[in-house]
Amino acid sequence: MISRGLLLVLLVLTCLQSFTMAENSIGPATCCFSYQRTPIPIRVITGYKVTDRQCTKPGVIFTLKSSRQVCVDPEVKWVQKHMEKIDQILNEIESSV
Repeated sequence: MISRGLLLVLLVLTCLQSFTMAENSIGPATCCFSYQRTPIPIRVITGYKVTDRQCTKPGVIFTLKSSRQVCVDPEVKWVQKHMEKIDQILNEIESSV
C-alpha cells in the first residue's frame, strides 16, 4: 500500500517538474513551419514580425485585419515588397506625430 502511494507522489512530482521546465525553456516564441504561397493583398495586412533566428526556417508573420497570423517566406518578392510598403507607412505615421 505504501509503495502505491509513493509511486503516485513520484508521478505527480515528475509531472510538475516537466510543466515547470516547459514554462522556463529558452527558445523562440513563434516559428514558421510552412508558408502561405499565394500573395496576400496588402490592404488586409496590419503588421508583420520576422521570426527568431533560432527557428529552423526563416519566416515573416503577417498579421491580418481579422487578427489571423499567416507565415510567409521572406525570400519571396511579394513578401519583401509588402514589408517595405508597411515600413514606409509606419515611418510616415511616426514622422507626422
